[in-house]
Amino acid sequence: MISQRDIERWFESSHFRRKCDWVCVDQPKVIQAWIDRHMIGQVIIAADIEQPAWLIKFPSLEVPHSWLSKVTQKPSHPGIMVIIERPTFKVSDLLSQKRVLILDGIQDPGNLGTIIRSMAAFGVNTLCLTDQCVDVFHPKAVNASAGALAHISIYHEAHWSDWLTKSQAPVMVLDPLAAFSINEVKQKSSFTLVCGSEGRGVQNDLVKSVRLMPVSITMAEGVESLNAAMAVSIALHQLTRI
Repeated sequence: MISQRDIERWFESSHFRRKCDWVCVDQPKVIQAWIDRHMIGQVIIAADIEQPAWLIKFPSLEVPHSWLSKVTQKPSHPGIMVIIERPTFKVSDLLSQKRVLILDGIQDPGNLGTIIRSMAAFGVNTLCLTDQCVDVFHPKAVNASAGALAHISIYHEAHWSDWLTKSQAPVMVLDPLAAFSINEVKQKSSFTLVCGSEGRGVQNDLVKSVRLMPVSITMAEGVESLNAAMAVSIALHQLTRI
């Protein structure tokens, strides 16, 4: 059973989180999504709340409600946290994907979670992350995804690097200075969309080594750019329109 101290370390240290083969989830919508996928391994529950019926299926650890609020930095914590096994995905499955998003250098976990939520909304369920991205299971990213994280296949750079160099799908990169608008894209059945950080754009050498098609989002004059989450959401909506 995962101890209280290990849970504290999970919230304290991104290095510790990346080493763990488990993840903490405490948002009700997100918890339900993982219950539906049968991936709950342990439940942490506050001593002062009524236990839900589904809890009896899992090993549980009872803790003070104040401890949950302190460790998660949520004064009004709902009183339940679950431990799930960190999901893994087969690289072979990546080969058959038609619509893929690559993110490079996204450091804000809230933005990353919002992007994942938009991916699920527009039916794009494959996400590739460069090593310069924030941990996808950062608590703020998990919460911002509002449960959508449970429906997205995630691949890290070491897993998708070979795939990218061999992929036949067009690789489009969001660039506010591009002359070609994403509204003009005709072939939408398969694509790889790349988004870099708002400040630096795409910096990853591997991504820059393949043939990229810069595309922009049409905006009113005087507006230079959108933040990454907004830009990806608009782009995915445009690319998945029939």
